[in-house]
Amino acid sequence: MTETVLDRLGVALDEAASSDSNVFVPPVAILWPDKGRQWEGLIERLRQRRRVLTLGPHNPSAGTGPAYWLRCVVAGALEVDGPGGLPVIYLPGVARDDLRSVAANDQTLAPLASVQHRSQWFTQSSGKDWTVRALLINQERGLGLNVAGDDPTTQALIAGLDNVVQLPITRLKERYIDAAFLNGLLNPDPIRLLLQWIDDPGGVRQELSDVAWNAFVAQCKSDFDFAPETAGVIEAARRLGAAEGSWEQVWQRFRESPGDYPGIQQRLRDARPMELFTPSGLAWPQDNEAAEHQLRNRLLDLPSLTAAGAAREIAQLEQAHRERRGSVWAQLGQSPLAFAVEHLAALAAECTSAPPTGSVEQLRKSYATDGWRIDREALQALIEVDQQPDVKAIAAALEAVYRPWLEAGAKALQDAVGPEANSGTYASSGAPNPSAGQVVMFIDGLRLDVAHLLVERLEGAGARVTTDVGLAALPTVTQTAKPVLVPINQALLGPGEALDACRISSGAAAGVQTLRSLLAEADVQVLTSQEVGDPSGRAWTETGEIDHKGHHAGTRLAQEIEGEVTRIARRTRELLDAGWSVVTIVTDHGWVLLPSGLPKNESLPVAATVMKKGRCARLKDGASVEVPTVPWQWDNDVRIAIAPGISCFEANQPYEHGGVSPQECFVPRLTVTASATKVSTRAEITSIKWRGLTLVVEFADLPDGAKVDLRRQAGDAASSIADAARFTTGSGKVILLVEDEDLEGVTAQLVVVDADGTNLVQRETTVGQNR
Repeated sequence: MTETVLDRLGVALDEAASSDSNVFVPPVAILWPDKGRQWEGLIERLRQRRRVLTLGPHNPSAGTGPAYWLRCVVAGALEVDGPGGLPVIYLPGVARDDLRSVAANDQTLAPLASVQHRSQWFTQSSGKDWTVRALLINQERGLGLNVAGDDPTTQALIAGLDNVVQLPITRLKERYIDAAFLNGLLNPDPIRLLLQWIDDPGGVRQELSDVAWNAFVAQCKSDFDFAPETAGVIEAARRLGAAEGSWEQVWQRFRESPGDYPGIQQRLRDARPMELFTPSGLAWPQDNEAAEHQLRNRLLDLPSLTAAGAAREIAQLEQAHRERRGSVWAQLGQSPLAFAVEHLAALAAECTSAPPTGSVEQLRKSYATDGWRIDREALQALIEVDQQPDVKAIAAALEAVYRPWLEAGAKALQDAVGPEANSGTYASSGAPNPSAGQVVMFIDGLRLDVAHLLVERLEGAGARVTTDVGLAALPTVTQTAKPVLVPINQALLGPGEALDACRISSGAAAGVQTLRSLLAEADVQVLTSQEVGDPSGRAWTETGEIDHKGHHAGTRLAQEIEGEVTRIARRTRELLDAGWSVVTIVTDHGWVLLPSGLPKNESLPVAATVMKKGRCARLKDGASVEVPTVPWQWDNDVRIAIAPGISCFEANQPYEHGGVSPQECFVPRLTVTASATKVSTRAEITSIKWRGLTLVVEFADLPDGAKVDLRRQAGDAASSIADAARFTTGSGKVILLVEDEDLEGVTAQLVVVDADGTNLVQRETTVGQNR
């Protein structure tokens, strides 16, 4: 067992009692004088090991009492609970000479006068009291340690004695013991304590004992050249924001987790220097607020520019504000536009190129390869903002650069679809034909960019995903397009009223109940959202509320996307875990989202329509209209009016579908299978966001002992580029820091591994970029 200072102190007391029994009468007690009361704080701990009695108020249960009581205990006339052995009489405030001259000076000690002649003294060879430092440095009877002799060290030694005596002697033998080391024992994390004090000075002072407070003050003076008791908290905040000298370390700690110190924001606000320009502008909340205000106004002005001019302006704004994404205010969610402009810049760089033209197939390939990325950047820009003034700013930017691109893409596809649909060569993707062990999952409104988010989530959890991009039925509304995807004999369906397919035999609209009946007749299980079914058969299930939320929330759909992707991914994994070999994800249509609202089209007379929706309408037989038309999926003799470009037959609609555009017509189909190596876990990464070179990772359902890391190669722990991997469990958030600025822009793998090093979750990311 490792010997501690307390162990050695006990040995020293025992050695003090030793004497030659052939020459001397064995002592009745050990007298321990301590004029300076340096050992007083340790006696209660020592009393658990030795029979220590203290001169003081009468309290037998605590082992204390006046001189007369002590003499009775030594004589065996009174019993005291505690360890046995020779009594050690601790005399706080009493020197050896005081006891020798009790007759002349202190009658309260008189009962011990006779005891001293039959006892051994626990003192130095010179007869002086053992001070704490004297015992620690003494080579013969003490511990032989190297202890500084200055007053700050002596004070810290006494204040932190309870911590010192619990340390292994071997650890102390290896180092020079001074005030800095000793104060560190009382406050092992002085930077954190300093931040806590700046955050809540009154609360910290009340929580700390006088001993710990004095140690903290001493640490502040020695480590940070700062006196908290006189300089005050505002001066501390000023130094924190300036981050000069040793305060740079304090700022970095604050920057790692500013949410832990909510009061510091106001302290920094109060402490900002009066100068108009400060060298550490990212430190002060007012400067960040001013930058957000400026950026907001610049974005609001973009619609007055051409698309190319707006794109150039956005690129300049990105360069001006990108640094703020690494600030503490970004971590606290107070720089949303600084994040949104990153996505706007990526979007603008692509939107200004010439729009693709050609056949439906050529346009499909172009959108499936790159076009969807622009939609994703627009969506991500909206996801970053929540407050209405910021939403308006992003809406203005998208109006300037995204709307023209949407318009051009929609018109190009309408020009291509018209002839092909009329000639019968436009072929929508048909229903999958699941085999035993396979389930078809229908998601209403899974646009291609959102499907890619889902793919990332599934692949990160270990699933294998194949993505195909096909064509939606026309018009791109659920009543028409969903029945096409149901794995039944499609000959049982035909044209119904309005835009509904129907069951030919009964004329019933192909709604939920009709389709479920047809699926049951086809021996396909229909699974509710809570069921996993029998994996030995075939199944159909539905999940997600993307389209429903789009119609009800409009622009706010962006804030719902992450939750929808999470819900769909979990449902997919649930089915795979239940034994299904393949989950085929299908969707009926995409959608167009423009926060400023889709332009209203007034060209379609109500009298010409059987029924009208936002982006399409069923025309009456023989009706002639000035808008594009296509044949209906379920009856080529029925004409469907299509809103030109991205216009809408209804006013004030930011979200709509039913028309012809790449976003609505080019639909994903995902084939998902379980990993070859099945990992029994539901762990997942739910969100990642770069704030400069700081990566914030949110996760759920991590097992005990899990570790989150950022690596160049997922399976190689030695390739980690994070300052340190973070051990965690359950659900929550961790922060990873990349200290090498040269790694910005490098592709890396965010991984979660279990206690055995097995990779549970993996997500690819680009250092410093949120796209």
